Amino acid sequence: METKRKIIIIPSCVSIALILSGLFLGDVGVLGNLIIISIFITITPYFVYRYSKFLWLKAIENQFPNLVRDLADSARSGMSMPEAIKIATRANYGKLTEEVKKMNNRLSWGTPFLRVLEIFGDKLKDSKLITEELKIIRQSYESGGDIPSTLDSVSKDMLMVKEAEAERSSMVKQHILLMYGIFFMFLGIAVMIVNVMVPMIESQPGAAQGGALGFSFVNPCEGMKMFPCDLFSGIGSMFGVPPTAVASYYIALFFSVIIIQGLCIGLITGQLGEGSIIAGTKHSLIMVFSAFGIFLFLAKVGFLPI
Repeated sequence: METKRKIIIIPSCVSIALILSGLFLGDVGVLGNLIIISIFITITPYFVYRYSKFLWLKAIENQFPNLVRDLADSARSGMSMPEAIKIATRANYGKLTEEVKKMNNRLSWGTPFLRVLEIFGDKLKDSKLITEELKIIRQSYESGGDIPSTLDSVSKDMLMVKEAEAERSSMVKQHILLMYGIFFMFLGIAVMIVNVMVPMIESQPGAAQGGALGFSFVNPCEGMKMFPCDLFSGIGSMFGVPPTAVASYYIALFFSVIIIQGLCIGLITGQLGEGSIIAGTKHSLIMVFSAFGIFLFLAKVGFLPI
């Protein structure tokens, strides 16, 4: 079984087992906690897998210009491309070294160079930069052009692109910090609204009939079992707030909004900082875990209203 399928199937089975255990226990609060844990168990390993693959691909991209430059030097000295790749196996290209050795092994088994290049490109097809450069190398090799000059041009182009990406990354760091600031500021505001303003409004005389403040403060989900009321009831129970309490709806509402905001801001932060939504999953996970941990801590110390 492929690693990707294992990462999807195994956590999903564990999550289903946890949810079934919660249903068997019959405690709404425990079931809510198990559902949240199950979601994290299901999503987190896949995101970690995709992000680790993203980091691996970036490491390959960083070393690929060095490999191409060395191949150009070897080709300029009169070596064929298979011979140049064999010489390249002696150098250290970090994560790329293993792939170079695999290319050399295939060539030693009699696999044509273009076929080896195709297999290498298929494994790195997620990298648009390497894919485009491999097309150029392939076309130059097939047409019998000046291979050393082509390889030199490819190496220089990739170095320029990587330098531009590094410069952009350094420029957007302050924007990434701003995104985190916006999220935690909203988190603080939500906590203060739930803990200060909700009890304040609830304590107003006649508030339930729209008295002193001119509007009613009730639980909109009271007596309702449809979505999202059933979800909000489970979230409130998860934090130890009875579903019948007026504050249960508002705690669940703000918690859900913060989770959604954390997921979206994290993805935007990754796209802004590293040019990839997959890279944003780490920011999303940090924000979501932070929000969940803060709310859970506040519930345990009795800071949330009941």
